[in-house]
Amino acid sequence: MSSGFDIWSALGIKLSDVAGGIAGGTAAALVFKRAGIVGAVSSVVVGALTSAYLTPWFIMRVGSFGGGASFVVGLCAMAICQAIAGAINRAMSLLSKRED
Repeated sequence: MSSGFDIWSALGIKLSDVAGGIAGGTAAALVFKRAGIVGAVSSVVVGALTSAYLTPWFIMRVGSFGGGASFVVGLCAMAICQAIAGAINRAMSLLSKRED
């Protein structure tokens, strides 16, 4: 019996986006030859998580590519996350220099 609460909806996640991200992360691991099992698994996990949250934003700005947007986000997820982390590090560095 269902209580009517859907954890995925509560988190703002569409399972189709997660599935597309898993597929994109898997393709990235194979195409870009991620080093070892840890590299491959991290590519899939990062692809799924990134796709879960960034696919709606991506669709609003670029389009859905006939439903393949989550795959594209999953495929590019490692680079997207590296770029975001780099931007945050640069911003934090600039803020710490202002405080000096």
